[in-house]
Amino acid sequence: MILQNEAPVDSSQTSSKIGIVLVLSAFVIWGLSPLYFKLLTQVSPLEILAQRAIWSLLFLLVILLIQKQFNQIFATIKIVKYRYLLFITTALISTNWLIFIWAILNNYIMEASLGYFLTPLLNIILGVLFLNEKLTFIQKISLILTLGAISIQIFSAQFLGAGPWISLGLATTFGIYTLVRKKIAVSSVVGLSVETLYLFPFALCYLIYITLNQKMIFLTSENISLLLMLGGIITALPLLLFVAGSKYLPLSSVGFFQYIAPTGQLLLAIFVFNEKVDSSKMISFSLVWIALGIYILHTIFQIYQNKNQRKMSRT
Repeated sequence: MILQNEAPVDSSQTSSKIGIVLVLSAFVIWGLSPLYFKLLTQVSPLEILAQRAIWSLLFLLVILLIQKQFNQIFATIKIVKYRYLLFITTALISTNWLIFIWAILNNYIMEASLGYFLTPLLNIILGVLFLNEKLTFIQKISLILTLGAISIQIFSAQFLGAGPWISLGLATTFGIYTLVRKKIAVSSVVGLSVETLYLFPFALCYLIYITLNQKMIFLTSENISLLLMLGGIITALPLLLFVAGSKYLPLSSVGFFQYIAPTGQLLLAIFVFNEKVDSSKMISFSLVWIALGIYILHTIFQIYQNKNQRKMSRT
């Protein structure tokens, strides 16, 4: 059975506008997600993760039934290679979610945002190591600056704290997750459905365990219960918006939007939750922003240059 992949890019102006709105909405939701998790400070990160997995699975299964793609789950699992690769991605994305939830609940939003700023540049390193991609001179400069930012975080006064390891943990798990998912030719919705399906029995067992030990917060409060149930939608909705929007945009354009989420998280950390900005954090963020700025400008220049070359070849 042939698995359904993403639709081809539609280059029309109207479709591009639709794509921009959808992708922008996805990253804005991701950027504002700390506001949601801060409402669950009395719930343990593991319970939030377990509830998130269960309600996300239910929400995704409804979406797949509406789209008549439910059979894609079984078609995917039947492929031995995908079956085992999705076990790996499940472990990676679950770890990523757990680190992110723990960071938000323990007032490390700024470190979490730095992790997602580092992710695109880590993807470059992974591409070189595992996909035989070649680095340009500009990319090398960006990576040197990024390594400097990481070094400052690790060897700062916070060396014995959790800060640098949150950033590295988030960037590493999501970067490797992205790398492995490239080897799985299924849509993002189907892939996430299989991942949450794998996570479901572990989540259910954990919830049964804390229920028997009278430690489960779910159902002890209507507001908390509703928020935990909404976690499934909050997890899956931005992904669905992202997948739908990315169909209409070139990959290079989509890449520029990925910095909206960590920027939103950083602004929330500083202006809403009053997290302290010390000198090491400012230097680290500055180096990362300079690296990203150089990388983005270089990418824009390459896109512009390629367009001109295509125009010249047609004349």
